[in-house]
Amino acid sequence: MRLSALFVDSSYLIGVLASLFSVLNPISASVIFASSTTNVDTFAMKKMARRACITAGLAMIVFAVLGQFIFSFFGFTALAMKFVGGILVLSRSFDMLSGDSQDRITPQEQDAARHRLPEDYAVIPFGIPLLAGPGTLSTVMGFVTQVSIRDYVLVLIAILVNITLTYFVLINATVIFKKLGTLGEKILTKLMGFILAGVGMQFLINGILSLAYQIRTFTPS
Repeated sequence: MRLSALFVDSSYLIGVLASLFSVLNPISASVIFASSTTNVDTFAMKKMARRACITAGLAMIVFAVLGQFIFSFFGFTALAMKFVGGILVLSRSFDMLSGDSQDRITPQEQDAARHRLPEDYAVIPFGIPLLAGPGTLSTVMGFVTQVSIRDYVLVLIAILVNITLTYFVLINATVIFKKLGTLGEKILTKLMGFILAGVGMQFLINGILSLAYQIRTFTPS
């Protein structure tokens, strides 16, 4: 029984890890990061990468921890979040599949970032929205909607692991991009977009199933 539970936990954790890695898309983010830090020394570049990742990680954890409060405060249900999350994640995946994955920050924002100190632009636009954009945050909230405490903890672990991986990708952005080349980066982005499309569709399927259950069990007062 314990072995079965461990297998289920491992499968769920791997699924969340892969999904968050896909929506964070550090490979594409590293291309923008490398092009925006060409005139920045190594120490400052690592400092910027660290701050960007901490910002993105905190944003994801806040949305994971306060997800239910956000639902209540704004007056929408967890079911609504399943549909919203599914639509946003699908939209993000279509952008990645069509080759528009780098549009999360505009060329004007990139240009402005080059003329500011690393600590000024590590938070915005690189931490948010380059890494933790609407698609990332909605994915996190989708994973913590109506789950057990154990799965909730696994989502938090997945966030921390992904942010750590993203940090190492960013500080090695120049080397990675040279190794992959433009074609390699595009292929990886499309693969991650394909994974993300499955995540978004699953969110929508879960939403439809939950809605069908609510309709079936609804008893008028």
